[in-house]
Amino acid sequence: MKHSTVISKTLFTLVAALLVMISGASLFAATEPNNQQPLDELITTLESETGRQELIAQLKTLRQARAESHNEANGLVEWLKIDDQSSALTRKIATQLDDLGVSDTRLLQYLLALGSVLVWLVCILLNNLLARFLERRLQTLRRRFHLSDGRFNLCIKIQWGFVIVLSLVLLLYSLGEILEFADNGILFGVPFTSVMTQCFTLFFIVLLFASLWEFSNATLEYSMARSHYGHNTRIQTLLPVIRNILLVVLMTLSSLIVLSELGVDIMPLLAGAGVLGIAVGFGAQTLVKDFLTGITVILEDLLQIGDVVQVGQRSGRVERITLRKIQLRDLEGIVHTVPFGEVSIVDNYTKEYSYYLFDVGVAYKEDTDQVIEHLKNIDEGMRESEQYQDLILEPLEILGVDQFADSAVVIKARIKTRAHDRWTIGREFKRRIKYTFDEHGIEIPFPHQTVYFGDSTLNLHSSEQSPDRQS
Repeated sequence: MKHSTVISKTLFTLVAALLVMISGASLFAATEPNNQQPLDELITTLESETGRQELIAQLKTLRQARAESHNEANGLVEWLKIDDQSSALTRKIATQLDDLGVSDTRLLQYLLALGSVLVWLVCILLNNLLARFLERRLQTLRRRFHLSDGRFNLCIKIQWGFVIVLSLVLLLYSLGEILEFADNGILFGVPFTSVMTQCFTLFFIVLLFASLWEFSNATLEYSMARSHYGHNTRIQTLLPVIRNILLVVLMTLSSLIVLSELGVDIMPLLAGAGVLGIAVGFGAQTLVKDFLTGITVILEDLLQIGDVVQVGQRSGRVERITLRKIQLRDLEGIVHTVPFGEVSIVDNYTKEYSYYLFDVGVAYKEDTDQVIEHLKNIDEGMRESEQYQDLILEPLEILGVDQFADSAVVIKARIKTRAHDRWTIGREFKRRIKYTFDEHGIEIPFPHQTVYFGDSTLNLHSSEQSPDRQS
């Protein structure tokens, strides 16, 4: 109870001080040298006998009204017991302001400026809360329509930034009017209405193009989620390219419209852009070649994301495709970036399906027909296996005896597999060949050398001559 009484007294004291300041500011404004009309009217009234009597009557009525209001307010003042405290606080504040040389009018201006800043901070806080609310609502919308996590975030950021800029403009012009460094809504030579018109125009232009960008992407994502083509590598390859083209077009159009709204003549810019395009076309022929080749490769579906290819003397899995380059990653994890201008031949190892082609070398003494039967048995065993039966598309194709090598008879064969499973099937097939040949005693020739040491008994004859023969 004691704390609440202290708080109530403090609040009442602050309110009373503010009222005293406002009343003083009004009185000060009424008695300024420039305000001569009330003084002239007062002199005219005092010179007239009838006027003096009417003024006396009005003053008596005012005195009676003040006495009645004072009696009504005494209950509150006595209940709070702050009359003396508020008077002392008011006198103390007035004394300090007089010492500082701050007039009542200037004090009121400072208070209004402070209030404007506080209102601006409240607007910023409410804007942040609104952005968070919209983000939560959009999260539900994203889950419902299978959209990416960041979809429509651009629109929220534009709204947030627009409110920040708008509130800042309002604050600056408000401070200009309050502190008297703005003249009739003109700050730094720019009218307030012109600034607000430009802000709203630019906001709607940017929001329009951002909405087109977000809704276009949302439509593509929703269509891919509902369609069975959503996981098609062809679609996944074309989507980034379509998005890049759409982004460039929207950014170009929005930039031209924004410049036009800001009063910039865009016709010279378009003409200059045409001349610059011609100059760039001659000076950057390699870059233009990259774009044209990239468009051709993508439209003709020579490769897709996820394919294993060899381009420009580099091989690996395709990770990213743009209009200018291909990004590959090999088995060692090395990322190769190949410009389309260097792509003359594309070797695609995983286009629709694959073949694993291999050679089997056996010794000359082995029966090749028996070896072929063992190879067919291995193929049947793998096609009956749950782990590999879905990876093999057709039975083993024996191409026959391919060559007579130095130490082996070479049999060539191939297996048709799914696009990316040729290496898995090939490694497992070779592993089973080794076990089967070892089990049936079929020799797999390998390079070897035989070393002969010859006769170890040598008849050594002394080459020394006797003294007689030497003589």
